[in-house]
Amino acid sequence: MAPVVQARGLGRRFGKRVSLQGVDLELPAGEVLGLIGPNGGGKSTLLLLIAGLLEPSEGEVRVQGIPSQQLARQAHGRVGLITAEPGLYPLLSGRENLHFFGRLHGLGAAQVDARLRDIVGELHLQDALERPVSACSSGMKQKISLARALLMQPALLLLDEPTANLDPVSARAIWAEVRRRADAGLAVIVATHDLVAAESACDRVLLLAGRVLDEVRFEGPRQPPPVGHLFGPYLRVIGAEDGS
Repeated sequence: MAPVVQARGLGRRFGKRVSLQGVDLELPAGEVLGLIGPNGGGKSTLLLLIAGLLEPSEGEVRVQGIPSQQLARQAHGRVGLITAEPGLYPLLSGRENLHFFGRLHGLGAAQVDARLRDIVGELHLQDALERPVSACSSGMKQKISLARALLMQPALLLLDEPTANLDPVSARAIWAEVRRRADAGLAVIVATHDLVAAESACDRVLLLAGRVLDEVRFEGPRQPPPVGHLFGPYLRVIGAEDGS
């Protein structure tokens, strides 16, 4: 089976500054690839190149055999991108946001609601759907953003620091859903500074600092990050159920 993502000699310059160079990459369906590195190391640039939102200065990247920029122009929904900023309309409810973005991709309200049934339960979004996004926590906004991406049933999911500044319950719920979707066949690339989460949930990791410096593969079943001893007391203090 052909890889979902193929990149050859991929690079990007901003003026005289080289942000990324010489990246070769193949990603099959069902794999979570982590991007680890310092700030300014090229993680976000690589995600934007794969999403087709930046033009390469050199090399090329294809998603399911199609140049990524071509897919981006088509607004096909084959690639879902999530950043640390959810990018939702604050005065609309969670459901209204999802209906709006669904319509942009040709989905009717009934189709959106049907696709949401599974997503809402897995991400514990029931209460947030009917509230204005402005009244939701940062973690809930990010889960709505993930629901928006999954709604389009993409072949590839790109996440740029999706759990930055989130509470432990929300962060674990997002990692658990990412892992569950990958196990069902979705290809995922996630840039993160959370080394524990990357080691537990990713199948392999690229270490980036302007170029690929190393690649680490992990053996055995992958899973959401371990909860540790403090997770249970934390849940009791906030009066929440386990969001995993």
